[in-house]
Amino acid sequence: MKPHRLILPALFLPFLAVSAPVQQGGAGPSASTISAKAKSAKLDQKHAKSAAINGKKFNIVPADFSTISTRDQLGAGVFLGVLDNEAGASEDVSLPPGRFNLYLSQSGGQWQAHAEQNGKIYKAKRAVERPDTPQGMEPTFNRGSGCWWLWLIFTGINVCW
Repeated sequence: MKPHRLILPALFLPFLAVSAPVQQGGAGPSASTISAKAKSAKLDQKHAKSAAINGKKFNIVPADFSTISTRDQLGAGVFLGVLDNEAGASEDVSLPPGRFNLYLSQSGGQWQAHAEQNGKIYKAKRAVERPDTPQGMEPTFNRGSGCWWLWLIFTGINVCW
């Protein structure tokens, strides 16, 4: 085995805390809420991005955020986009393989992100606002952290699963 093949898995270990489905009824959106928002949302295909780990692909298609004009609208809850994930536990990825509807809201001043798949919700490890990033920056996947960065009209958000 070539030494560089060991480096990539080692870099990914921080990303890879397992994310378990959250129970319904707690703080946060319901699976049906996320699913309904996803069905009615318009996607921004021209800003779709892909990344890969050990040949397993991650594709994200952000939502069209053009109807959002205030931070209050973001905080009330928005559909972020769709994430297709080929990786799984064997690659130490915190979300199981499959397609996920991504959702962002704010509670108690803290940003919270959730991924919904087939009625199950997975809470992100963290969601951090990054208003200091360049306006209009394309979605970016950060290797070694499992984080996607998205620009939401007037602020950036870094979401990690």
